[in-house]
Amino acid sequence: MTEAVDPENAYEWYLQQIDLLESMGRTGAPTQDPHCAKFFGMPFDDFTDALRDLRDEIEHSAYLAIVSSSEALIQVDFRARKGGKASVPLQGEARRMAKEEKRGRRIVLEDVLEAWKRVPDAPVRAISDFKQLLLHRHWLAHGRYFVDRDSISADPGFAIERLRKLRTSLNKIDVAFPRAG
Repeated sequence: MTEAVDPENAYEWYLQQIDLLESMGRTGAPTQDPHCAKFFGMPFDDFTDALRDLRDEIEHSAYLAIVSSSEALIQVDFRARKGGKASVPLQGEARRMAKEEKRGRRIVLEDVLEAWKRVPDAPVRAISDFKQLLLHRHWLAHGRYFVDRDSISADPGFAIERLRKLRTSLNKIDVAFPRAG
């Protein structure tokens, strides 16, 4: 199995890409990179429009990477909870869902988040806030073919802040979150 992308690394990648685009925009010229050849000779207005389009795609890619890698983190943690002898939050729920999964039912992130909400002293608000990110993630992941009316901010910074809030909140009720698989 390959390692999941750390959401923080995905966010760092996003910031680096935006810095590169902004430096191109400030100088008004593309770099010498061969991938930038299409920009040479382009009217300035077209060049700035192209940079704006690239920024939108970078934001979409980063958002998808942050939320998808967050999903992997939460799913791996949840699956790790079914084992062991010590009682940990969600252990019973993880075992029950694992049995259902063996019978063909997928364990979807929404179900895992709902299970976390039922844990005593659960950070319901942080979980709900994070869950809202999934609407835009689904729109991106499924090809953007439907109108995305329900999602919230598509800003990668907004997504990483929601994840950080969730992690901090879950660590208050289980210092071992996230558990490794």
